[in-house]
Amino acid sequence: AKTGQGISDVLDMILLVSEMKELTAATEGPARGVVLEAQKEKGRGIVATVLIQQGTLSIGDYFFCGSTWGRVRALADDAGKRIKSAGPSMPVEIMGFDDVPAAGDVMQGTIDEAKALEVSSYRRQREKEEGLMANRKVSLENLFDSIAESEVKELNVVIKADVQGSVEVLRKELGDLGTD
Repeated sequence: AKTGQGISDVLDMILLVSEMKELTAATEGPARGVVLEAQKEKGRGIVATVLIQQGTLSIGDYFFCGSTWGRVRALADDAGKRIKSAGPSMPVEIMGFDDVPAAGDVMQGTIDEAKALEVSSYRRQREKEEGLMANRKVSLENLFDSIAESEVKELNVVIKADVQGSVEVLRKELGDLGTD
């Protein structure tokens, strides 16, 4: 990859295999994609980079993504140029989210606002219930006593970062730091 040797051969083989296996993506119907990165930008609101996998996403479409939802206010391609719609295998910046989605969340287009709101509300409620069941507060004063008595096996940490992708990396790395 550093020298560029053989890249054209690899690309030719990918095209050949995709043609032989007739690999295609549906362009009709609601869009479906994966959030690669999301952040809140001053003046633009919440912006997420999404890789569209199937269907077509257009300005004005409603969608739900994890526990958030929204309506596409603006789309931009990978070069930052404003576009009106995006098809399969196209990375786009989407503006119009209700809240910042997590990296890796599946974005699903829908026909109406009611369905997007219903799905995101259900998922938000479910996350809230799971969070309440998993949380057990430990004060700093009795943290070491609890650890010594083996009552506490986990330490909950709040992670803040400028983009959601950084949060995911920090979460993974902190999770790998477990000790007996």
